[in-house]
Amino acid sequence: MSGTPLDSFVRRRPPRRPDASAAVAAPSAVRLSIGTPAAASHEPEPPARSIPRVSGTGRLEPRQPMLALSRFQSAIGSLQVVVGGDVTGMDVLWELDDMRQGSVETAPLDAGRRPLVSYDRMPGFVLGLRHSRGLRRVLFYLPSTSSVTVNLYGGTTIACDPSITVLAVYQHDGRMHLRYDGEPYPTLGTVKAAYAFA
Repeated sequence: MSGTPLDSFVRRRPPRRPDASAAVAAPSAVRLSIGTPAAASHEPEPPARSIPRVSGTGRLEPRQPMLALSRFQSAIGSLQVVVGGDVTGMDVLWELDDMRQGSVETAPLDAGRRPLVSYDRMPGFVLGLRHSRGLRRVLFYLPSTSSVTVNLYGGTTIACDPSITVLAVYQHDGRMHLRYDGEPYPTLGTVKAAYAFA
């Protein structure tokens, strides 16, 4: 295990339940031994789950909640989120690697003087990938949409399950990871609280 934030995010392990039969009474006197230590009984680490990569088309849904983009897909052009249905209440939350946070209204300009994330005509949003290494994460809050599609440079298309409420995009080591979230968040404030945004 490399110990990166993505590893801890992807690897989900249920908490251990105390085993009543494993409870052992403490010895009355503790003895110190300088000899060879007894082999500790450790539970083996579960195998790391690999995140499927996108080539051509992909799908985000409850059965497959994460997809990884290649370095090329993560840095060229833009990530376009096309939304169908009711667009009221939609918003975007972003966080940069220097921990600055904001919404689509306060998106900073990249070095080319373009906004990092902006509204699109489709309707939807456009996330510029030109300086994606400066991103930490972006959340697209989509409370009442009927369809969500992600388009990338080169014709790659990712369809999202209609029950999606938040499309989370994480940048790690130059690669973007997309995550489906179908929790019923009633307001943007509940999304901020769930994802620890200020």
